[in-house]
Amino acid sequence: MKKLLILFSLVALTFASCSSDDASSQDSFIGEWRYNKSFENGVEVELEECEDLVIFDIEPDGTFEIIDYTNFGNGCELDFPTPSTWENLGSGLYKIATYDIPNTIEVTFSGNTMTVQDVIEDVEYRDVFIRQ
Repeated sequence: MKKLLILFSLVALTFASCSSDDASSQDSFIGEWRYNKSFENGVEVELEECEDLVIFDIEPDGTFEIIDYTNFGNGCELDFPTPSTWENLGSGLYKIATYDIPNTIEVTFSGNTMTVQDVIEDVEYRDVFIRQ
């Protein structure tokens, strides 16, 4: 979960309105996405306990929540949801904002799979999500 938090903690509240609600409601980014796989510099990294329960709930109004689970010793328990914002910049780039730190990520879609790529301090992160 650390790499996921790093990825989404490096975003800022730089949300700008879309030209129309109809355009954003057609965006493939919208929906519920469950965390499935993680890669660092092309090498798959085993998900930590409870990470396979993490859901990104992305809304058409430019907001999303990271629904996170942590093992506090009694199994996986719901952590505090993290409210965030997003904007489609076009060409597969999205600006996301969590914890008031800016970040632009590259997103690709294939069927019910979303892949998010980012580079942080010379490390390439690739996270794979499955649509719920």
